[in-house]
Amino acid sequence: MRVKRAKSVDTKTIKKVTKLLKQQTLSGFNAGTGPSYFGGPYVQKLENKFQSYFKVKHAISVNSWTSGLHIAVNCLDIRPGSEIICSPWSMSATVASIVNNGCVPVFADIDLKTFNIDPNEIIKKITRKTKAILYTDMYGQSADVTNINKIAKKYNLYTISDGAQAIGSTLRNQFTSTFADIGGFSFNWHKHLDCGEGGMVVTNNNDLARKMKMLRNHSETHGYKFGHNYRMTEMCAVIVLGQLPKLKKFIRDREKIVDLLRRHTNFSVHFPKILKTHTHSYCSLPLFIDNHNCRDMMYDKLKDQYPVTNTFSRGPLNKLKLCKPFYKKMPNAEKLDKHLLDIDLSYDYTPNDLVRIATIINTCIEKCISKHDNALRT
Repeated sequence: MRVKRAKSVDTKTIKKVTKLLKQQTLSGFNAGTGPSYFGGPYVQKLENKFQSYFKVKHAISVNSWTSGLHIAVNCLDIRPGSEIICSPWSMSATVASIVNNGCVPVFADIDLKTFNIDPNEIIKKITRKTKAILYTDMYGQSADVTNINKIAKKYNLYTISDGAQAIGSTLRNQFTSTFADIGGFSFNWHKHLDCGEGGMVVTNNNDLARKMKMLRNHSETHGYKFGHNYRMTEMCAVIVLGQLPKLKKFIRDREKIVDLLRRHTNFSVHFPKILKTHTHSYCSLPLFIDNHNCRDMMYDKLKDQYPVTNTFSRGPLNKLKLCKPFYKKMPNAEKLDKHLLDIDLSYDYTPNDLVRIATIINTCIEKCISKHDNALRT
């Protein structure tokens, strides 16, 4: 029997959602001019809470982080055909936000120790057409923002942080996604804060914030561009409002899981490297397994009992069929696809579960080592 998902919606929040349903107050948005252009009271309250919590000037709620990425690229007003550098190890929404805005994704390979885009690879990809860097903060740790921002400043590039998985993690005590021109988070069903589908864009740039607020709500009366319906419902806002005060606890609980697994697993399992001055919020736990056959054995033993995957999404983005026009070989991302064991941490693991997972991992490593030794003897 599989381990059960952790409960993310408490009784108090359920009562508030029930009240909204009875009142038929499902959304407070209107596309016309007036106060309702910016959403209902709970949407606006949530945005204010995010501004305060993450110490940013603007927080803009959306109905998904995919929508957030789309308006983040769109509001830059860069010419079609412009290049945006991004990671090949990310979800397809990252590259879709570039392509769907008429721009060209240019992949820069990752660091296998952190699973994030490598700043040294970014430099190699810059051309006169490059206009932005869209970096993904994979699994819960910010990318190497210090060096990425140095590159962006030198070449006058915009930066966008895809912090879908990294809410609550920090760099020098400042929250991930707040170092970029635009950042943001996902409230998808398996993220730290979960309302089913939803997201939040954050920025300290007044002009970009103004444009994104229009883009998420049609902007038909403002004459900027034809926008979209990317608006968050009042119910989603209420749910996330109930979870935000618990974010630090959610992260501490995941850190305890990781610490216990680290203590009980074999040295051949590589946990993500946490950069100096960074913290990790562990949306999931990516493990790099030296022997890919051993990784496959672990996955086969664990998959029916625990929420594990042996890749991310559909694998390296550069190898997706839809990315064929943009394909460039990405050795590290393509190697990771064969060595990754990813454990979802949004579940109620008991200490016995964690010891069992570690035991299965260690047993598989021992079998692989034994097979290797026997092969050498023959």
